[in-house]
Amino acid sequence: MTLAVLVGVVTVSAASGARDAWSTIGDRQAPQVVDATGLYQALTDLDAQSANIILFGADPAFASARSTALTDFATDRTTADRDLQQATLAAAGNAGAQQALASALDGLGQYQDLAGRSMALNDSAHRPAGHPLPAALTLYRQATDLMRSRLLPAADRLVIANNSAYETTYTAQRSALSTALVWSLVLLVALLAGLVAVQAWLTLRFRRVVNPALAAATLIATALLGLATSLFPDQREYQRVARHDAFDSVVALTRARALVADANADESRYLLDADRAASYQDSFLTTSQAVLTLPGATIADYDGQLASAVGAYRANHDDVRFQGFYGTEFRNITFPGERAAAERTLSAYQAYQVDDRKIRAFVAQGQLSQAIAYDTSYAAGGSDADFGAHDAALQQLIGVNADAFHGAVRDGSAELDTDLPLLAAGAAAVALLCLLGARPRLAEFRR
Repeated sequence: MTLAVLVGVVTVSAASGARDAWSTIGDRQAPQVVDATGLYQALTDLDAQSANIILFGADPAFASARSTALTDFATDRTTADRDLQQATLAAAGNAGAQQALASALDGLGQYQDLAGRSMALNDSAHRPAGHPLPAALTLYRQATDLMRSRLLPAADRLVIANNSAYETTYTAQRSALSTALVWSLVLLVALLAGLVAVQAWLTLRFRRVVNPALAAATLIATALLGLATSLFPDQREYQRVARHDAFDSVVALTRARALVADANADESRYLLDADRAASYQDSFLTTSQAVLTLPGATIADYDGQLASAVGAYRANHDDVRFQGFYGTEFRNITFPGERAAAERTLSAYQAYQVDDRKIRAFVAQGQLSQAIAYDTSYAAGGSDADFGAHDAALQQLIGVNADAFHGAVRDGSAELDTDLPLLAAGAAAVALLCLLGARPRLAEFRR
């Protein structure tokens, strides 16, 4: 009976811990990672839109685009404020997240003040497109430097801190499940051996062939052995699928999405500030390399190397010659529909990169207005249109992995909802049957 109680304690405790882990991962830690990448994207787009508003100036040719940028700026500001507030509430107990949030909270108000003053000053001067008021540009430089040196790194640290918290929970839970499996097997085998030994002793001592209660306890213990043997490995596999097959891709792709938005902002900064154009061009390339790494590629040959790498991949899906976040994804294609979605995203990324070279070619030719128009165009073939097409394809790809993640969480939790009561009831039944089976025989022995 003692062994039966120990079996119940070990198996039920482990299963209860696994159910709690699913709740922690699915309801809190994974959403916090995704929300942090959303904060990064809202912040970088906020800076892109403030650059665009100043870039358009008072030129009537860009009045519609300016109106869109103003709307997007207001939306991004609201989103960033809300995401920061939600992240602050969720960061309790995570020191890394709390430190990152403190830096972001302190800097966001200062950024909004600088960007707002810059846009208002440029508006009052009625400047032509691409020729900001020097004083307004100075303020914008202070704002974007604050964004790039403080706010965006803080948002990125928040992503890393939240993802590390999930990884810690994942590692601990997988270890706990392995330990639970070992102890369950040891205790259940010992229990079965004990039940068989007691049954044999009672048969020899009291000349009864079968003790019904002990026989039933033996059958239930055998069923518990089978249940534990399947449950704990199943839970480890659900955890692995959720974390590595699905969520590793979600993290890589959501971070890639935020970084492509940052690269898009670098294009606006490049057009706005001629004195810093080379720096912003370098930043665009650095960000692009983080998204899809082509070792040694420059802004001049990135497209060619990308086309070569894509061609090699299409000829052989195992030949992935690029690294970065997209390299992570293309080495982790697992679920139905994921490869097709990934290939659409890659094609859209290629188109967006080609657009960037066209923008720089316009500038090199002294056609700044054409560069601004092309960069901010939502018409078919325009840079912002292709940026939007890439973003839409990327969100679909993220959705494939997010659905798989939620499916693993749901299936893992559902298995526990079914099996946890069976473990508890089975262990209790074995203990009770042992008592019922042995007590009458022991009473006979005492007489």
